[in-house]
Amino acid sequence: MSSSDLASVSRDGLRVLDTTGSTNDEARAWIEQGASDGSTVVADVQTCGRGRAGRSWHAPAGVNLSLSQIFIAPPEHLRLVPIVGALAARAAIAAHLPCMYRVGIKWPNDILILNLKIAGILGELVPEPTMAAVLGIGVNVNTRSEQFPGDLRRPAASLRMLTGRKVARVDLLDTLLGQLDFYRELWRTSPRLLVAEFAGHCLTLGKRVLVHPPGGEAFEATAHGIAPDGILLCRDDHQNEIAVTAGDVDPLV
Repeated sequence: MSSSDLASVSRDGLRVLDTTGSTNDEARAWIEQGASDGSTVVADVQTCGRGRAGRSWHAPAGVNLSLSQIFIAPPEHLRLVPIVGALAARAAIAAHLPCMYRVGIKWPNDILILNLKIAGILGELVPEPTMAAVLGIGVNVNTRSEQFPGDLRRPAASLRMLTGRKVARVDLLDTLLGQLDFYRELWRTSPRLLVAEFAGHCLTLGKRVLVHPPGGEAFEATAHGIAPDGILLCRDDHQNEIAVTAGDVDPLV
């Protein structure tokens, strides 16, 4: 299957590609060419897709959904872009599943169902030629279990594996773009409501977690809140408040 199914979505500022190294890189290049806010790149295949901390994002041909959207705004507003992406992806995925499934968000960027990763979000700042961010979203749509690599950090699944049927990527793309429009508006007008909704869907809160800060020593804490700027708030065993700005945060069983 080529990108022809995805290309049937008609929308201003949407580029649909058969193959690319990375939709985030395509969006970055588009910014340099003068792309407008909200411009979006979708690809059937990513050969060098990436997630956080330089990890790869597996996207075989014809089965998954990979897109990147451009956000042009002041730097202080761009910090919430990953939250926009997480909420939009969560809502779009939930709309294509039976209501029996709880679709949740693992801080900061994973969409989980039954503790299985269904989607990932990657936000990247682009300071030049204008202050912007690129929001990458990858959704496992019709991947079969044998198509996932054996070295995944977190167990993964697809919508097809959960429902037992193929999901039309074009329908999911249309839903996701609509949800991005909705949460972009909430981001512009009511960022506190945006963060509050994120907290309501965040599976990390209330859990004992192991935090792996970038370049630092891992520590245990209890996640209890999301700050207005999207930072994860934790408390250690001595009730000291710890603000986690980046890194991996894994629940402890």
